[in-house]
Amino acid sequence: MEAKEHWFLQGFLLLAMVIAQGATIKCPSSPLCYKKTESATIYTCEWETSESMKNATYELFYSRSNSAASRTSLGSSRKSYICVQDNTVLNKVLVDIWVVAYMGNWSCRSLNTTVTLSERVKYEAPQRMSMARSSSNLTLSWDNKKDAVIEVKFRRLEETSGTWTFKKEVKQAMVTLENLQNKSVYQLQVRQMSKHVKHPLWSDWTPILDVPTEIPNPPEVNWTVEDFNNGTRLLKLTWGTPPYPVSMQVNYNLSLHIWPCLLKRTNFTIVTTTEFSVYVTYSAVSGDIIAFNKVGKSSRTHILVPAKHISFPCKSWPNDRLIPLKYAHGFMKSCLEWYKSTDGETRPEKVKRSKLNGTVKKKLKHVREKMDDYVRYYYLVHKQTDGKPQSTETCLMYKREGAPSKAPDHFTAPILNVTTNSAMLHWKPIPVPDQRGFLTHYEICYTMRSQNNESQIESECLKSFASKTEYLVQNLTPGSIYNIHLAGATAAGLGPTTTIEIMTKPLPQSVIGWIIAGIIAILITVCLFIIKRHKKNIFPPIPRPVVVESVNYRARNQSMHEKEEVHELQLYDNCSQDPNPEEATVLEVSETYECEDTDEKCLGDSSTPVSDPLSPDYKAQVLRLETPDSSQGEIDCLVTMLMYRNGLVFDMKAYSTEDVGIQL
Repeated sequence: MEAKEHWFLQGFLLLAMVIAQGATIKCPSSPLCYKKTESATIYTCEWETSESMKNATYELFYSRSNSAASRTSLGSSRKSYICVQDNTVLNKVLVDIWVVAYMGNWSCRSLNTTVTLSERVKYEAPQRMSMARSSSNLTLSWDNKKDAVIEVKFRRLEETSGTWTFKKEVKQAMVTLENLQNKSVYQLQVRQMSKHVKHPLWSDWTPILDVPTEIPNPPEVNWTVEDFNNGTRLLKLTWGTPPYPVSMQVNYNLSLHIWPCLLKRTNFTIVTTTEFSVYVTYSAVSGDIIAFNKVGKSSRTHILVPAKHISFPCKSWPNDRLIPLKYAHGFMKSCLEWYKSTDGETRPEKVKRSKLNGTVKKKLKHVREKMDDYVRYYYLVHKQTDGKPQSTETCLMYKREGAPSKAPDHFTAPILNVTTNSAMLHWKPIPVPDQRGFLTHYEICYTMRSQNNESQIESECLKSFASKTEYLVQNLTPGSIYNIHLAGATAAGLGPTTTIEIMTKPLPQSVIGWIIAGIIAILITVCLFIIKRHKKNIFPPIPRPVVVESVNYRARNQSMHEKEEVHELQLYDNCSQDPNPEEATVLEVSETYECEDTDEKCLGDSSTPVSDPLSPDYKAQVLRLETPDSSQGEIDCLVTMLMYRNGLVFDMKAYSTEDVGIQL
């Protein structure tokens, strides 16, 4: 009695749950059974269920069609499919297959599916699909070795809301779409079906795939090198992103030869960015980069980063903590790389490498035996520590040095670089193969020739640094002809000489005139200085007459109101009837002097002493001449003439045994 109540209660609860969920509870659909390939031995039977039946248990049954034979269970599962081995079923006759769902005491049976299992094949959706786009064609292929019926639906990306275009072909896992627009991005889906069975099934559609355009141009790569000056460099590669829509889903394959001790390159596949950095040695780095997307790849871009060549003989970093003095590592860890430096810059395609199992000096001793005389070689010692490559030593070397075999090329002295007293010389350096040793300097010799080219007047030699290709020759003579010789020198001696003839520019005529004028000015200045310094010895001084003024005249001059200008005064000897003009005494004054009125006598006593000098205002002073009285008549005729002009005063004496005093 209790058992019946228990089953009744469970049935009631199940019925209540069904009523509550209503139409959402559905029985499973008819099972679909198939093999994934024609040769498969496992059948897959799957069905559709509702969300409300996710906790149900499913059991698969089959029985021979039109037969009273009992049903046979093929297994149960809580999933919506069951896999069945082909030896457990009748696969070549018609059978009925159905599925029963159980939830508690409630069960639900699906409809029957009548099928011959061996005729049901359903391929998987195409896997690992590849695309190749060229011009207006797109070729699709995937992993499937058998012929199949292929169906493709595609549309332009800009028309995602539009209808699909379908194309069906029978090929071996390959289909080609034609007449596509070159610069348009497409979307597509693919499915396939077997053509070797009677009742094949379509596979599922692939997810929607975007089809980008092809990549027309290779990447343009730029590189920079950061030198740490310790044998290690940081190489940075950058390249531009192609324009849309080419840039859709673009990746890059990069391969670089960064470790000189191995011939094999290091590959860096699927680089998703447009830059890449890696540590490298001082050796050359080579590699390639390719841009690719789903439909193809670009052409290859070659990368070559030259080696860091030095211009001085040797450079090493023996004190670096990463560099041991002796190398005991294997070929993977250290090596010696050496080659001919044909032009001083280019690294040959093939270089020689030697394993280091001792000191570098010991290894170089064996390397020199294989070298040629007078040929420059370049060698590098490489080592790797903690994953960072490093060149511990870089050197140029010769097995044997000689003098240069060639003169400097294109030795010229352009006219614009030749002046009146200098010449700028330019030349190209001697090529490395012709140097035959390390250049120590260039030797420049110049000689000045006479105008008739018969003799050499002067000669001089100068030295220029080996790294320089120009030199300024100075202190040349204007308007002269010079022969200039240039040669390179090594420790073994001078090489061949190249010669050029130049002529310095003459001085301009205006410059010559200014030089002559300057010389004349200097001579005049010197002469004037000498004359001024020795004037007293050359020109004796002329005595200056002392002119005095009478006190009486000065007093009268202060109260003078009227003035009369006297330009010339002449006195004649009345005692002589025939005066001799040659004996006349003349007094000349250059400036005009003024006297009092005509009633005033201008003659004074000759015996009056002259005591007062002529005042600065002598132009307005009175000229007085006093004669002796009647008692001295014997000398009345002694003064003959007195004149003055131009401001100069002369005291003239009469031709007599006694002097006549003249007061001014």
